[in-house]
Amino acid sequence: MSDYWSGSITFTGLNTGTDWDEIIEAQMAVEEYRYNSMTEKETAYEEKLAAVQDLETQMTTLYQTLQDYDSASDFLTKSGTSSAESSLAVSADNDAEAGSHNVVINQLAQNDIWSSDDGYASTSTVITDTDQTFSFTYNDETYTIDVPGGTTLSEFVSLINNASGNNSDVRASVINEGSAYHLQIRGMDLGADNTVTIEDTGFDAMGPDAFTNTQQAQNAQIKVDGFPAAADEWIERSTNSIDDVIDGVTLQLKSTTDDDGATVTVELDTDAMVEAIETVVSSINNILQLLMDLQDQGTVSSSVSTSTASDSDDDDEEDDSTSASVLASNSSLDLIQSSLKNILATKGLGFSYYDSTNDTGDLFTSLSTIGISTDADEDSETFGLLVIDYDELEAAIEEDPQAVADLLSADATGTTDSDDFSFDSAISGTTKAGEYAVSYRIENGEIVEAYINGNAASISGWTLTGASGEDESGLAINVDNTADGTYSGTVYLKQGKVGQLIDSLADMTSSEGTLQIMEDSYQDVLDQLAESISKEEDRLGLVETRLRTRYSNLETLLTSYDNLSSTIDSLLSSLTSD
Repeated sequence: MSDYWSGSITFTGLNTGTDWDEIIEAQMAVEEYRYNSMTEKETAYEEKLAAVQDLETQMTTLYQTLQDYDSASDFLTKSGTSSAESSLAVSADNDAEAGSHNVVINQLAQNDIWSSDDGYASTSTVITDTDQTFSFTYNDETYTIDVPGGTTLSEFVSLINNASGNNSDVRASVINEGSAYHLQIRGMDLGADNTVTIEDTGFDAMGPDAFTNTQQAQNAQIKVDGFPAAADEWIERSTNSIDDVIDGVTLQLKSTTDDDGATVTVELDTDAMVEAIETVVSSINNILQLLMDLQDQGTVSSSVSTSTASDSDDDDEEDDSTSASVLASNSSLDLIQSSLKNILATKGLGFSYYDSTNDTGDLFTSLSTIGISTDADEDSETFGLLVIDYDELEAAIEEDPQAVADLLSADATGTTDSDDFSFDSAISGTTKAGEYAVSYRIENGEIVEAYINGNAASISGWTLTGASGEDESGLAINVDNTADGTYSGTVYLKQGKVGQLIDSLADMTSSEGTLQIMEDSYQDVLDQLAESISKEEDRLGLVETRLRTRYSNLETLLTSYDNLSSTIDSLLSSLTSD
């Protein structure tokens, strides 16, 4: 039987016995060569695009991590200790300077507390039989409460705590002395200015004469390193947590001290500094490893069967080689990798080599000078990655922790090689890091001309400012030697390695950066392929339809010939029998 439908024609069990489907499939396999080539190319470019997008994600993660360490102080973790922990607790942030201080605590900051003189048998005791008014003032705000007749002690506490406008500024409570209950009213803020005043409203049971000021509001009083010098003068604060006397240090006052006070010690936490450096190095290595993986040339993959007589249904296959990465030999990745390696291997921007004879320049100028280098051993597991020589790193930190931190994250930090002028300031993100030649001439007690980086500088009194729109824009220099004459020298504006990496990563991942250009290029190819594949699918559909129509007609023709042959055979047979 012949079984087919127009449109999409299918042949099964044809009269001629010919498998037309197999013939059509063979012809279509030839026709699909271009289609298969395009879909394979599409898959390859989808993998390329996914790889670039993953790289961009990882580089963005590195960018965000590095921003947590974009200041030298982020590496200079400090710890603070006190010689009298029971009286004074200490904490220090990274901006604190290492050293010691003496702190004498004369008194702690207190809040104002008033307690009723008369006690009550219970909290349910009625404090007034008639309507009364109770009023108190706190921080120049007066609160007035209507007290209905029959109000109990506990209800009176609620009236005070829920008074209109009293947002927990003043709190009332009940204290049980054992034989009686007393009302207590306290201001919630510490400091001498935060006093509670009970007003006279004629409510004698709760008037000013009915309370005793059991704790007076007062400020904390301290001396730091003997200051203030006068015996009766103190540094005063309205809190027992004081963070604005010693830079970067918070003093938590617990109790008074004797005249000798307590010793506060601030030290660099070397272990924390090393851990911070490890975090940065590890994050950078993640990208370096990913870049190497993406550029891996690999080898031609081949599989060798290792099946044995003991294998039942499955054959084990062992791949003895690796296949090349989808981005192998990509020039854009080469550029990214080279840019990062250059930053990691070269002298820091604005740093000058140390001259031990004159004690000038920077003690550390590249990562290798503090024990961080790239592993060049091709047989090593860390080949191509940054490795830390901990002995060298810890020695560098011990020698000059600030110099180590500056190499990593100095930001618009400037120095000069001249005693005639000094660095004043620069604008982070605007003034480019690097070396700037400075020259100027003074006549008749004023600067008549000045140049920075070969460009005319702005002159304002004894300050020179870099030309707008140039690399030195925002760079300000103070002239210290004002005698007539011609002067020259160099300004070094430093940027640490972390800052250099942040800037480079920002450029690479920006909307016009290398990675976005790669993504756009791959997406353009995919869009073109999708259009071509769609057209090719339409063409293949038409080809298959024509083939099925052609072979359907051929089947019909052959069937008619077969029927005619049968008829002729039948006629000949009948003639023979006659």
